[in-house]
Amino acid sequence: MSENPFASYNVELPRTYSEDIKSLCKTGGGKVTYEFAPFARQIDFWYFAFLHAVKNKLDPAQESDTVNITPASILSNDPYRITHIQIAFLGKFHDLSLLSDHRKVFDYALQMANAGIPYILQILKDTDDRPLWSLLDEIESNIRSH
Repeated sequence: MSENPFASYNVELPRTYSEDIKSLCKTGGGKVTYEFAPFARQIDFWYFAFLHAVKNKLDPAQESDTVNITPASILSNDPYRITHIQIAFLGKFHDLSLLSDHRKVFDYALQMANAGIPYILQILKDTDDRPLWSLLDEIESNIRSH
């Protein structure tokens, strides 16, 4: 397993969206099935929001009122996520030397996830009360557009 440069940081979400996000995650008290709570954990929601923001080239969003959902050491369980964060950061800033500033890289990830969260919440609330289907429609739409 590769080293996690973000292990000493915390994954945070904007407090204003915290309860909505929890309701869409199985471990956050969401409904029993994935059809209604399409994310296993809040970190999975956070990562999806990050990816959405990167793919759609959203502007990073700084949030001052946040809640800590988990230590970033959890990213070690899925190390490809660490690589994706670093690649997205490098794609944005085009300076390899900046990757050594782990706090700056992780702050970028937090800000990108913050930018994506309202969009993901809107997607999940858009249709027939089955968030999973809305999410899958969005993924299919993104795949077809490329």
